[in-house]
Amino acid sequence: MSHQLNVHANRRAVLRGVALGLGAIGLGTLGVPGTAAAAPLRGKTAVVVGSGFGGAVAALRLGQAGISTTVLERGRRWPIDPAGTTFSTINQPDGRSAWFSDRPNINQLTRMIPIQRYPGIVDRVHGNGIDALYGAGVGGGSLAFGAFTPQPRRRDFEQVFPSAIDYSELDRVYYPRAKSMLGTSPLPDDLLAHPFYKGARAWLDDIRDFGGEAVRHDFCVDWDVVRDELSGLKPASYSIGEGPYGSNSGAKNSVDHNYLPAAEATGNVTVSAMHEVTEIREIPGQEKFEIAVKVIDESGAAVSHKTLVADYVFMAAGSFYTSALLATAKAKGTLTRLNEHVGKGFGNNGDFLMARTALRRDYGSAQGGPGVAVMYDDENPDGPISISWEASPFPAIAGGITSANLIQVMSDERGSIDYNPATGRAELNYPHTEASSDVDARAKRFAGRFHERADVRHGSPVSGIPVHTRLADFGSGCTWHGLGGMVMGRACDHDGKVDGYSNLFVVDGALLPGSSALVNPALTITAIAERCLDRFVANQT
Repeated sequence: MSHQLNVHANRRAVLRGVALGLGAIGLGTLGVPGTAAAAPLRGKTAVVVGSGFGGAVAALRLGQAGISTTVLERGRRWPIDPAGTTFSTINQPDGRSAWFSDRPNINQLTRMIPIQRYPGIVDRVHGNGIDALYGAGVGGGSLAFGAFTPQPRRRDFEQVFPSAIDYSELDRVYYPRAKSMLGTSPLPDDLLAHPFYKGARAWLDDIRDFGGEAVRHDFCVDWDVVRDELSGLKPASYSIGEGPYGSNSGAKNSVDHNYLPAAEATGNVTVSAMHEVTEIREIPGQEKFEIAVKVIDESGAAVSHKTLVADYVFMAAGSFYTSALLATAKAKGTLTRLNEHVGKGFGNNGDFLMARTALRRDYGSAQGGPGVAVMYDDENPDGPISISWEASPFPAIAGGITSANLIQVMSDERGSIDYNPATGRAELNYPHTEASSDVDARAKRFAGRFHERADVRHGSPVSGIPVHTRLADFGSGCTWHGLGGMVMGRACDHDGKVDGYSNLFVVDGALLPGSSALVNPALTITAIAERCLDRFVANQT
């Protein structure tokens, strides 16, 4: 599984991304920074640590501002092979599925399958009390996320985020910009009607029987490519429930298809794959940083070491790794001005994963996806709550009687990322067990209510058996949506600037306050990163 296996890039997606990024320069009504900012910033250098949603935004906007920028990504590039062999599949995982692991990192049905160690795209951080999953590769979390890009409701957002983050501004400027760059849109009606999408239709019917309202939201998917899948012109991927290990058809609009190629097209940005940051140091007497980097090969071995010097550093390595690098720097004294909030406020976004089985409706086995709608229950006795359905390629033994659902609640439960001097590394600590967790308790009550409640208009309950024990990797013991650790208004200001430094920024999920308000955080991370970069460029000119 060398780089040679995947040498054919998705040219259409790359060109589309470049056009979007360069076209954004002219979108003056959205306040996008353009070439006007370049002159004052030429000669400046920046390092972006990580290449997911936040890092890709930083790369593009820094490049447009004329700053010589290096993006450091520990994972490899994943160009789309037209033959459909770029990524492994959920039910037949191999080394491509996991970041240097002997076992796959997701799907309890395959977790015991031995695989070769390889720089695969899903990394699992094994914490004390919770595990967290992150994408690895050029594109970061956008490679592995479920492609759900809903915008949170104002009422939920304002309950979670500080008032300094103006929802109206995000709604007017930054959410639309993020949606345009990522190419998001709802599941089209013609696909919803397709036989492969019976699961999506069944989910809408289950919401109706509960008495709720289905909110059709955006997905980070090129639906024309999914149509090509269904017509046999592209390898089947989203049309059969694949996605968490990447989309072999190229249908996922991950940031390596839009933001990153647009950043590289500025001529000011270099994306360096297989470059793992090991340390960040301030240079005494200078407003600059040294960034220590280990260059690795596909076995994980170090092939060289580098030290980069930069005027600015933008942290975007994912909530755990961003926080871990900074918590380690604080403990070792390489960044002496970090405050006491570094590493604090880690939350799981109120996520509670469950399977529903013995269903009354036929969801299908290889379910067309990635999803269709979220349902909010504002009358829930424990407070507002949401539930979504995600398509999955269930084994034939499950028939069409099983579905995967994500419940999300508002919760103040938080953990931390702390440097452990005994091990010499940072660790994730989350003191909330299945028995004591408020998230688990509230989500379990809602799961029971969802299955038991009968809607008088239909006279029949939503049937099925909820499965949500942490022992089976369900519940809230493992999250795709870890947030916080460098929380805005605490470790950082509301524009992402790290307290104590004028030239160190956090622009990824670590900046969010442990929650993205009852929805997947991808779109909000992107929008807030855009906001941070607008303010950064404005403040430098």
